[in-house]
Amino acid sequence: MTAEGPSRVFFDGQRLSTDRGGSGRRFRADPRCFAGAPVRDAYAHVCALVYEEAKLPFDTPEVQQARRDALAWWIPLLGDAFICLTTLAVDSVNYGGAVTVTTTPSFFDEDPFARLFPGTVVRTDLFSAVLPPPGPVVERYRGVAWPGGRHPSKEGSGRGGGTPV
Repeated sequence: MTAEGPSRVFFDGQRLSTDRGGSGRRFRADPRCFAGAPVRDAYAHVCALVYEEAKLPFDTPEVQQARRDALAWWIPLLGDAFICLTTLAVDSVNYGGAVTVTTTPSFFDEDPFARLFPGTVVRTDLFSAVLPPPGPVVERYRGVAWPGGRHPSKEGSGRGGGTPV
């Protein structure tokens, strides 16, 4: 668990969990999505598969285009129903999926991440509201989905976090 919240999420094909002993495939997500008060009875559109082989390098054109589409029109399309969005990192190189969380399942059939892996709608109480991203929050940093703004500095290192480019 980080200071911002957990970054591991497990998906078994039907349910999401942040429990360390959770069943299913393990991913790393943006910890801000779990840092605040959870939104009760939310809908998560999980565009991921439980198979370890289901992964793509983050840098492939298909993943980058889904990211651009999410930032350009997907998040604004969701409007006030939007709670949070995070990619699911398998490791520091590979994309394993994405989760979009809203108060209503409307528009899930238009999710740009469903072009990469099919989506499953899951009811959940795990996710916190995160402001819509001003930049590339679906990038990754050290195997974790890229947080908006700055990366936290390492205690005692004297080095501040970098700003997303």
